[in-house]
Amino acid sequence: MKNIINDTSKKFRFSISTELTVFIAYVLVFVVFSIISPYFLSFKNIMNVLLYSSVIGISACGMTLVLLMGGLDISVGSIFGLSAILAGLVLKSTNNAFLGVIAGLATGIVCGLMNGALITKLKINPLITTLATMSIFRGTAMLLVNGLAVIIASESFKLIGRKYLFNSLPISVLIMIVLFIFIGYLLYYTPFGRKVYSIGGNAEASRLAGINVNGIRLNVYSINGLLAGLSGVILASQTGAALPVAGTGAELDVIGAVILGGVALSGGKGKIYGAFFGVLILATLQNGLTLMNVPSFWQTVAKGFVLLFAVTLDVARGGGYK
Repeated sequence: MKNIINDTSKKFRFSISTELTVFIAYVLVFVVFSIISPYFLSFKNIMNVLLYSSVIGISACGMTLVLLMGGLDISVGSIFGLSAILAGLVLKSTNNAFLGVIAGLATGIVCGLMNGALITKLKINPLITTLATMSIFRGTAMLLVNGLAVIIASESFKLIGRKYLFNSLPISVLIMIVLFIFIGYLLYYTPFGRKVYSIGGNAEASRLAGINVNGIRLNVYSINGLLAGLSGVILASQTGAALPVAGTGAELDVIGAVILGGVALSGGKGKIYGAFFGVLILATLQNGLTLMNVPSFWQTVAKGFVLLFAVTLDVARGGGYK
């Protein structure tokens, strides 16, 4: 019994230090760019960081569930693009912002269900499944508009990504914060959340304990698709256009942010608030590099190193390849 208590205490201390480390890293990145660039702390620039964070952060909420469950989804960037295109096309044909948003969200759910069904019913590896659907979703987005953008003229639709609450807090950022709180509640205070952690820890033991593993997996991928669809809708709202290439490479930002925040690739370990600070680190890093006039090619290289660093941290936490 004493050994069990000691082991639990060590795990608890390590968990706290992991999230605390992520927070300290964010503070350091913030302070460094504040010193380097005189424009970094301007209100407009901080809003730019938050607006970018909202797009990645909303999808990171769903990805946190997927990774905690021991899954993976590299198709989220393509879901951004396809959801944006469907939202734009419905908006163009109906001139109804509400229907456009619903179309984008529904597209995300369908994409998530497709991923979940292929993984649970056909038993295809999540990496292979989502690698295939990444191409399918992106190709479909291209085919629907022949590779062209859908210009969004609806001011009502643009409010989702551009409207500020009390002239200080973007609506999209508020949505992100609410979702992080909701997913946190779902994970820590509901049977669903405990099942997600259990499946990530040991799927077979969870099945033997009576948990509907495939059902939970299908639900998690559906939620992930829904939130990726919402990110796509918000991105289209912010830019004023639905682009078939929207979200290209976003999967690296989303997955990197979640892993950087302390969620293990192997599943069953991590906290939602760690993922939140992981999102802020990546958004702040990209913004700071842009202010320093670092070429976009080098920014892409930097993102790759950040992802590699995040995975290295995951290995150090015991979540590496076995």
